[in-house]
Amino acid sequence: MKIGIIGAINQEIKTLKKIIHPYIKNNISNIKLYQGKFKKNIIFLIKSGIGKVAASMSTMTLINLYQPDIIINSGSAGSLNSLLKIGDIIIPEKTCYYDVDLINFGYALGQVPKYPEKFIINDKIYNFCKKNTSKYELKCTKGLIVSGDSFIRKNSRIKSLKNKFPHAIAVEMESAAIAQVCYTFNIPLIVIKSISDLSDNTATFNFKKNISIASFQSAKFVKIILENLNNM
Repeated sequence: MKIGIIGAINQEIKTLKKIIHPYIKNNISNIKLYQGKFKKNIIFLIKSGIGKVAASMSTMTLINLYQPDIIINSGSAGSLNSLLKIGDIIIPEKTCYYDVDLINFGYALGQVPKYPEKFIINDKIYNFCKKNTSKYELKCTKGLIVSGDSFIRKNSRIKSLKNKFPHAIAVEMESAAIAQVCYTFNIPLIVIKSISDLSDNTATFNFKKNISIASFQSAKFVKIILENLNNM
């Protein structure tokens, strides 16, 4: 199986690079790609850069050059759920944009024309998580994750997002863009995120403090998925 993995920044791919070591490193324009193996699977790990456009370009690069069977987006997210703590893992059921608004043309908030209201993700792993909670000490939260090109760092923004997307549990800057490309090319997508901050007035400080923790937790879960993906 050929598996693409996308992380936005160095911290989000640091542990993943160790998992697929030894690897071959390639630079494709501004995109850094590491090709390695995990068991019998060929892994293409990309550092995409931050934001929707960078994530989309990286996803298209993966698809055009390597035709992966599945893509995994691993990294960090800010919490929109008061029960989530730093380092907690989320496996969202859906993703959409929080900064797309065409409701005056009859679309749902967050919906891009000709695409579904929300992109379905992670449909391969829910049963696995349910069956293996004890074995791997898994504690994962489901729900909606929303994406946009801003780092959310104010209590007022949390309130606004929750008013618009009541089921949202977390926010970040890439997953919906990756999901849109995967939907277009009919490639399954798994999104694994770990909480780095609470999206509140302390978010910038906490992100810098906790990004390594969140990235490690997310990568650790990705490794579990890689170990079991062929049997899902």
